[in-house]
Order: sequence, then C-alpha cells, then structure tokens
Amino acid sequence: MAETTPKYHQIAHGIRSRIVSGELPPGASVPSERQLAEEHRVARPTAAKALRLLQHQGYVESRHGSGTIVREDLPGARGHRFAPSRTLDVSFPAETGLVVLVAEEAVVPPHVADAFGTPAGHRGVRRQVLLSDTHGIPAELRTSWFGGEVAARAPDLLDTGLSPAAVDEYVTERAGPRPSFGRDLVRARMATADERERLQLPGTSAVLEEHFVVFDAEGSAFRFDESVFPAEVWKPLHPYPLP
Repeated sequence: MAETTPKYHQIAHGIRSRIVSGELPPGASVPSERQLAEEHRVARPTAAKALRLLQHQGYVESRHGSGTIVREDLPGARGHRFAPSRTLDVSFPAETGLVVLVAEEAVVPPHVADAFGTPAGHRGVRRQVLLSDTHGIPAELRTSWFGGEVAARAPDLLDTGLSPAAVDEYVTERAGPRPSFGRDLVRARMATADERERLQLPGTSAVLEEHFVVFDAEGSAFRFDESVFPAEVWKPLHPYPLP
C-alpha cells in the first residue's frame, strides 16, 4: 500500500486481508487498540481509527466484555436474514428513463474515502444519474463515486455519453476490479434543495437514502453509490425466512 495512505488505513487493510483469507474467521478476536499500537508503533488513537474503519466497512464489531471480534455476517456472506436490496451488477432497469447529469472529477467525501481506504482530500470521479419511471416521473437520484486509481485507468467515466448500463463492464475491462459483493446502508432523512429540484418534490419532503458499496473479490471497495428515493417510491425486497 502506498506510503501516502494514512497509517490507520494500512493497519485496517492488513486486518481485513487476514479476515478475507480466513486467517481470522467469524467470531475470532481482533488485536486490541493497545496491541495494534505496539505492533505498528503508532499512537492508540490511530489504532482506534483503524478499528472504527473496519466497523464501518462491516468486518468487525465491538462486544462488551469480548473486545473487537470478526462479524458473523461478513460482507459477501450468503444466506443472511436480510438480503441486499439490489443486485451486484448495480443495473439500471430497462423500463426506466436515464439522464446522466454529472460526470466530473471531484474531492471524495470523507465517508466515501473511508470506504475506499484512501486519505482525506483524495480525488475521484463523481457520476450522477436521474432515473425516471415509465410515466417520466423522477424515481431515483443516484450518485456514483469511483476512486482515483480506477478513474485514472477508466477515463471515459468523465464522459456523460458513457451509458450508465455499460459502466460496470467498462470499469472491469479498463481498470480490473470486478464486483464480487456489496453492502447496503439505508436511512430516512429530509431532502436537500438540490434533491427536491431534481426529484420534483414539494418544499418539505422526506427521502430514503441508500449507500451501496461495491467490493472486489479481495474485499477492497472501488465503487460507492448514494441513491436518493422519494418517500412514495417502494423498492422490491427479497423474501427471507422467519425463525
């Protein structure tokens, strides 16, 4: 990993590699802040940031009396009670209307940089797409972020003429990473002024926001989608068994 990468990202990457390889199986204890600080010769706050990053990425969890352990429901595991709400190809339904609003280089937001394992101020590519239903009514505003290494190898990501449906195949062909698994985070919040305008919402409107992180087979995130849906738009959910 490049020397410009923050030390806590390097520490987190090392632990994540041990988890993905099976060296640290689900339920196994992860080195404590003190142990990581001594092993890597860093301050304890740096070690703590590494563990928080792994928690954010879904690899570990903190349990009272047990310290930090590897999660049972690791990213990419099958048979979860709650399944991801979209397919891994991040596909666009054929019946929707698509408009690419933005394709630009920009500073990656802190929460996206954390998922990518890159330092603050890192630049990447931001693509924003508006999807409409069969009646032409806006149904989703999706912003996709790609890290700098991927963006450098796939320059057409900056072209608004690149079809959203072709992005995944293009990125894999030019930059190498192939979607292996994803992780969702969903929350409800109030719409911003820009979102109200794009989605044609009234002055005070609630929206559903979904963060979808796409990982390659080695467990490295290379795409981060932020989708915003009007409150009245319902998404199909996968059925799951009850105990």
